[in-house]
Amino acid sequence: MQQSRKISKALSDNNRVLIMEMLSQGDKNVSKVAEDLNVEENLASHHLRVLSAAGFLQSTKKGREVYYSIHKKKLINIIKTLKKNPIFYEILAEAIKD
Repeated sequence: MQQSRKISKALSDNNRVLIMEMLSQGDKNVSKVAEDLNVEENLASHHLRVLSAAGFLQSTKKGREVYYSIHKKKLINIIKTLKKNPIFYEILAEAIKD
């Protein structure tokens, strides 16, 4: 149940959904995420922490910069966990039809 709450919280904010869309195009650092969202870096950093805590993101340090990317293995596990719940399974099945 804890994982479901983290997932729900992570996706409950439009900026976090936008970050997931951005990162599906490639790795980005906090500065680039903040710039693309047109928000302060501390707010972008907060959103990245929430997504990371839910298991959606992983980070890689390159010099002094930290780059974020979608954590594919954990995202697969999250989807598998959600799939065990009948209503989420139905929603996922419907979503992938398109």
